[in-house]
Amino acid sequence: MRLLALLLLPSLALAQTSTIVQPPVPTRGMTLPPTGAALVDEAPALSLNPAGLGFVDSAQLFYLHERNLERDSLGDGVFLGARLLGLGLGASMEWIRGRHEPDYRRTSLGLSLGSRTLQLGASWHAFESDDADIDALDTFDVGFTSRPMRALSLAAVARDLNAPREGALKIKRSYDLGLGVRPLDERFTLGVDWLFTEGAFREGQATYTLQAEVLPGLRLGAGVSHGFVDAVPVALQLSATVDTRHLGLTYAAGGGKDGTDHVIGVRLSAENYRSLRPSGGVVTLLDLNDALSGRGSALTALLGISETDPFLRLARWLDLAEKDPRLTGVVLKMEGLPGVDWGKAEELRQAVLRLRASGKRVMAVLLSVDDRGYFIASAADRIYAVPESFLHVNGLSAQLLTAGGTMQKLGVHWDVARVGRYKTAPEQLTLTEPSDAARETANAYLDTEVAWYERAVTEGRKVPVEKLRELWAAGLPTPVRAQQLGFIDGIIAPSELDAKVRELVPRGHFSATYGPRDEREGRWGRRRRIAVVPVLGSIAGGRSREDPLGFSRIAGAETVVLALEEAKADPSVVAIVLRVDSGGGDVLASHLMYQAVLDAAKQKPVIASMGDTAASGGYYAAMAAKEIFALPTTLTGSIGVFYIKPALQGLLGDKLGIGQETLSRAPMADLFSLWRPWTPEEQATAQQWVDASYDMFITEVAKARGLEKAQVDEVARGRVWSGSDALARGLVDRLGGLHEAVASARRHAGVPEGEELDLAFMGEARGFFSSMGGEPGVRAALALLPQPPPALPPALQELAREAGLDLALLTPGMKAVMPFTLTVR
Repeated sequence: MRLLALLLLPSLALAQTSTIVQPPVPTRGMTLPPTGAALVDEAPALSLNPAGLGFVDSAQLFYLHERNLERDSLGDGVFLGARLLGLGLGASMEWIRGRHEPDYRRTSLGLSLGSRTLQLGASWHAFESDDADIDALDTFDVGFTSRPMRALSLAAVARDLNAPREGALKIKRSYDLGLGVRPLDERFTLGVDWLFTEGAFREGQATYTLQAEVLPGLRLGAGVSHGFVDAVPVALQLSATVDTRHLGLTYAAGGGKDGTDHVIGVRLSAENYRSLRPSGGVVTLLDLNDALSGRGSALTALLGISETDPFLRLARWLDLAEKDPRLTGVVLKMEGLPGVDWGKAEELRQAVLRLRASGKRVMAVLLSVDDRGYFIASAADRIYAVPESFLHVNGLSAQLLTAGGTMQKLGVHWDVARVGRYKTAPEQLTLTEPSDAARETANAYLDTEVAWYERAVTEGRKVPVEKLRELWAAGLPTPVRAQQLGFIDGIIAPSELDAKVRELVPRGHFSATYGPRDEREGRWGRRRRIAVVPVLGSIAGGRSREDPLGFSRIAGAETVVLALEEAKADPSVVAIVLRVDSGGGDVLASHLMYQAVLDAAKQKPVIASMGDTAASGGYYAAMAAKEIFALPTTLTGSIGVFYIKPALQGLLGDKLGIGQETLSRAPMADLFSLWRPWTPEEQATAQQWVDASYDMFITEVAKARGLEKAQVDEVARGRVWSGSDALARGLVDRLGGLHEAVASARRHAGVPEGEELDLAFMGEARGFFSSMGGEPGVRAALALLPQPPPALPPALQELAREAGLDLALLTPGMKAVMPFTLTVR
């Protein structure tokens, strides 16, 4: 009957019911609300199992007051818990006062170390009392908690490990073996403990605990304790807890045959607890400009302190927000999209559509937007502008940059060896205007982008395409004109925003501090993970890095190779997503990334996700993936290579008066000289080298993509394709962004749809100083990894930055780089 009564009583989590009827031993301390050694994971764990302190993620303070009529005693306790330097720390002070036992104060300190799956803890207890024997006591506890999986927790605790003896007082060593199971999910937990003193295993005491979260913010608990011999009494305990984010209140009542015990608990925490939810859910503001801006400073970037790429961080936020049942509305503040081109703009538009499909309402407020910003906003339920909004929505155009005339005036000649009519990247430095091949490729991409933009916007706003073209024709349309044409739903003053939010989500509660997964994690064990390995920026040797002023970003071969090795070896990683947003760079570095993807794919699924650009070396790195996802507007392909070097004699010699004389002992010893142009023989030699590299490139593409080599050559030759065109030609497998690539990785890894996974970003860029020394362990294993390219003269570097040229293009070497700098506005 006792067990039946327990199963009918839902429960919360915090204590050992058995202490209600324990004899008055000074080391006992206060009674906690119903919990067990394997269940406790808050600051009061110090009193029961110090290993539980390791699951405290931020500062907590608990106050408990106990009135025990069974023993006619009072107790007050304060428990502190925190995490510092990876350790769980705890401190407490308990005052016990009773008619049938001496008054005393127990002071405790504890710590725990380990991981989310295994924690080891220890605690020390000191006593103060008018009783000399108690006053001299010190005791020690040790414990461990193992949570190897979501449904299982195991614990063992040795209390009073030193078994102290003071005068007539002798404290026996005691033990607690605990088991916790979650047969459904985190809302229901069952616990069983067996407590016994040393040498008296059979005379021990069993405690059963049931915990239940019946509603978010309302937890109930029950426990029953009994022995299997007549000397061990029965105790029953019930509890209820009401939680708000930072404050909780608990009441527990129980007792045995001789009286009742009452416990009142108050929690204060820096960490958010799952709390009672407003009926209309939460509405939050998402400032895209702020979310896409780096959160580090120039100093931290210079020192090599890394942060997650802002777009990847935002993509993860949107994915979690989509699944969060608390969230019912999102207000998008549209004012700048740093680092976002058309590929990532499409990913953000799709994320807004997924938010709406999951039942969230989305409102966009336009402050200053161009066509990219409006493209994203067009996916929202409602679009509003303020009276002075700047709407730079005037259609798409492409700019092709050439600096050949500048080079002629500087006296700089460029030697080039290339393969393919469309591998036109060197033309930026050698021609005064774009070639026909460059114009053909750019026009084809622009036509695809315009068609995609027109379809997305007109379908989203349910207006005919003629209205969009009329909007474009206005040049800089006013908010009034945009509303007349049906592209915004209204013009509002900032003071009217709250009213519009209430219209969108009538009972919604606005929270400026909302974040998905910002509540205390009650899950046991670790989620399995999908590793996201970024290849962002120009591809080169060394470490991935970015300069603090934002001029350049380098995807370093060493960092990417190491990240893939780490993901491959990590047993918690079930699949890998290679996130590519790169126009290419060094051929050898690209090839090494490709080989690392091939190796990783032998053990785990590797899926490639392409952002704004995955061209040339960027495509090379991705093509070994099991599946390749490109967005419709991703610049992709550009399969080809070239070698480029400057001849600076005209600048340094003729204009600046610097002289150089070369003495050589072989016909090609001066092939890579930066002083003079190539001879015809040197040009032929360089061309043979480039031809061989191109042949290897298309051979590997054919092997990776399951195509004939002639088929690859037909779509290669340096030609850049949109993602849609690349799909039609077999260069990619599917259209989609990071979200779809992660879903594909899950499927290929055989992970059930209902299982939650974490995204782990591995191999992120660091500051420029981090490029010194290389990644540990990789350079020794891969001695052929290329070094970062030598710097050009400062004057040429500054000229390139001012003109918008890619600095990687100006450095000598074999390149797999996108054939032009294309900007679509």
